[in-house]
Amino acid sequence: MKKLILAFGVFTALAAIRSWMVSGPTNNNTIFLGGITLAIGLYGWFFDKFKKMRWLTITIGVTLVSLLGFSSFLGIYGRRATADYTEDVVLVLGGGIRQGEVRPTLQMRLDQAIKYHASNPSALIIVTGGTGHGEEISEAEAMARYLIQSGVPAQQILLEDAAYSTYTNMSYSYNLIAEHFETPPRVVVITSDFHMFRSAQFAQQLGGEVTTYPAPTPWIGAPFYYLREVAAVIKMWLIGR
Repeated sequence: MKKLILAFGVFTALAAIRSWMVSGPTNNNTIFLGGITLAIGLYGWFFDKFKKMRWLTITIGVTLVSLLGFSSFLGIYGRRATADYTEDVVLVLGGGIRQGEVRPTLQMRLDQAIKYHASNPSALIIVTGGTGHGEEISEAEAMARYLIQSGVPAQQILLEDAAYSTYTNMSYSYNLIAEHFETPPRVVVITSDFHMFRSAQFAQQLGGEVTTYPAPTPWIGAPFYYLREVAAVIKMWLIGR
């Protein structure tokens, strides 16, 4: 049991390190995952003493089961596609670039946008994502380049290149939408399945009901994405962003 707990602590530590690399050390998700790692590590290290405290063992067990259960919910929710190909705007959320090239998670989102575009070529596509640490171009620019190289007309693409979080992805994109539409358009959100619940919640707060067209999550690293997203959803519930 002690080895199992310590192994899970290593897993959460890796998730915290990944969050640190992607979002920085002061990001709420990084802090949350770091706190979980510390708690699990201490419990595992002093397991022989703590196991006598039945209430603590039950609390940790319930927490771990809750994390797994909510991760499953995010996956089930996120895989639902509700788009009907009559939407006016396709909103594609950024997901990471490296040296100006889209990473696998973001590529899967863009491939879904290309697939959607084939069925509804008149819809305006908004790509959203700012410039990350050490990058010379924004996520939005890298995303637009990928879409254009894949045959999507440049005139169908709008860039939102200032966002730095999921909330600002949505907020800034809806400001852009307001500049181009006199009446609220129908919007379909494209992002990874693990990320869809939070994205749809923000979209509904800012612009009303949306449809969804999820992209799959790369199986390599999927547990880290889901654990980090659980932390992000808790943050959203606590502070609204």
